[in-house]
Amino acid sequence: MIIDLTHVLTPDLPVYPGDPALAFEPAATFTRNGYQTSKLTLCSHAGTHVDAPAHLLWEGAGLENMPISQFFGRAVALDVSQLGPVITAEYLQAQNGLIRTADFVLFYTGWEKKWGTPEFFQDGYAVPDEAAAKYLVSCGLKGVGTDAPGVDAFGQTAAHRVFLNDGMLIVENLCLKKVVGRKDFQFIALPLKFQNADGSPVRAVAELRENPEKEMSAL
Repeated sequence: MIIDLTHVLTPDLPVYPGDPALAFEPAATFTRNGYQTSKLTLCSHAGTHVDAPAHLLWEGAGLENMPISQFFGRAVALDVSQLGPVITAEYLQAQNGLIRTADFVLFYTGWEKKWGTPEFFQDGYAVPDEAAAKYLVSCGLKGVGTDAPGVDAFGQTAAHRVFLNDGMLIVENLCLKKVVGRKDFQFIALPLKFQNADGSPVRAVAELRENPEKEMSAL
């Protein structure tokens, strides 16, 4: 079973404060040209997207220079919606058995229910503190993901820098409600391949095992 974890981009979506607004315009039309193409204007961090080390690090790698294997792997989706504003190292250490078998740890904060509203880009979602971020780095992950706007509170970058300094990916604005609690599925988030890619919108998907009922009963 394949589950889409990606928000649909529309021109009227609120964007992260300071980012350019989305704009979709016809470049060619059936009536004028006999075919249809579109001109898209959007930030490299629009919608469901991935952050590259180049996002915050002066000499950090761009997405186009990272191996394609970095963008998929085994994942666990942790429900942190009741934890409050901070995901601690102690909480993550209690999930050690799950995390150590994963390539990606995805955090369901419940914030995705606010998608498409100005309230989405406000503080209140759960984020890992610096110690928690360092613990996740020690687990040898390929990346982390969240259904929230980021892995830091607004105006903060501590967790971002811990992850990106290690070459990990950060996938933000995911749709995770349908996979929350899943402890072993294939996660894929492929970016556009363009020059100096500090980030990119992705089409993120989860490929579930053939017998998800058995997996859920084991949780």
